[in-house]
Amino acid sequence: MRILGMDVGRGSIVACLLTERPNNPRQAYHSCQFYHIENNASGVELLRSLSPDIAVAEPTGIKYLKFWERWLLSMGCELWLISNQALAPYRKFLDLPDKDDEADSLALACYWFDYGDNPRRFLSRRDPVVAEIRDLVMRRISYEREVGRLVNICHQDLEDEFPEISRIKSPRKILKSPPLFWRWLAGEENQNYDELYLESYGKGLSIYTEFNSQLICLIGEHELLIENRIEQLLSLSQFEKYLAAVEDLKFGLTTQAIVISQVYPVEKFFGSDGEPEIISAIGKESGKRQTYDLSLRRFRKILGVAPTRNWSGTKRSYGRGGNIMAKTALWQWAMTRIQPQHSYPRTPIGEKLRAIYVKEKAEGKPLPKVIRKICAKAVEYFYRELLKH
Repeated sequence: MRILGMDVGRGSIVACLLTERPNNPRQAYHSCQFYHIENNASGVELLRSLSPDIAVAEPTGIKYLKFWERWLLSMGCELWLISNQALAPYRKFLDLPDKDDEADSLALACYWFDYGDNPRRFLSRRDPVVAEIRDLVMRRISYEREVGRLVNICHQDLEDEFPEISRIKSPRKILKSPPLFWRWLAGEENQNYDELYLESYGKGLSIYTEFNSQLICLIGEHELLIENRIEQLLSLSQFEKYLAAVEDLKFGLTTQAIVISQVYPVEKFFGSDGEPEIISAIGKESGKRQTYDLSLRRFRKILGVAPTRNWSGTKRSYGRGGNIMAKTALWQWAMTRIQPQHSYPRTPIGEKLRAIYVKEKAEGKPLPKVIRKICAKAVEYFYRELLKH
């Protein structure tokens, strides 16, 4: 097998081609050939001449990786990805020198020889539709942040320019176009705002406020295009049971897209027999035989609601890994749909989660702890519902 370790950067990659694992990787670092390949025609031809069977890379520079992923696919080469957290300790295990692109590419190639027979050591390749959903969600989140920044700037400037309307809050929410407030600031005529402006004691609107408002409207139109595309993709038959499983949780569109894109397909959490992996083992603390649903644990962990144990001697601590977007989306959902008394879903699971929130808060438990419990219960419900469909 010809294994190509690829350290991907902006506009180029550093690659190391191995046909077998070196016995002494540190010595191989000084003797093997490294290829600096640019994102252009000559770089593609050089990659083609190397004829790799499998390429191994990190997903850190996933945007930069897309160019090479497309060409590797056209060459019949498989692309395997390893976790961002896996490379650093593995490189240290190989006793390679301080981090550089060449050491990383060598370590990536060696990683396949050591763990190529263990699929769980590698990241599962995303379905093309799921990859597009994830990309759209990330774009939408980026747009939301930019709009928030521009809105704050406009409101600050309006305190002097047009103070009578500086406190108006005009989010788009479910509207299918930017709100009239921002369209008027961007230059669109409206009699009500025009008359109010004539009576204003402010110094008058600046070109900067008009320009920023135009940007807010333009980004709002782009957000609408993204939302329509996400809805179109989620309506495909392959996601039917996933949408049905979260129906009673009343996730918003973005939360649906984030959560589903992380767990699809649910079968990736199952055992080698294609069924949920459930084992019986002696508990480390209780000393009693217990049943463990490993598939549920993996499902919870990828969504960031499963604690990760960090024990050393008498020290006992827990952390939470998982996808940061999923954790944030679930947290915001719990804060906006379960915490407020008037907005929780009037469904059996919604009422159950609300009851948990009320009970835990009445007992004086900290809000972050209560919200984490709500998120964990919601994720477990999602998993159980998926198994039913």
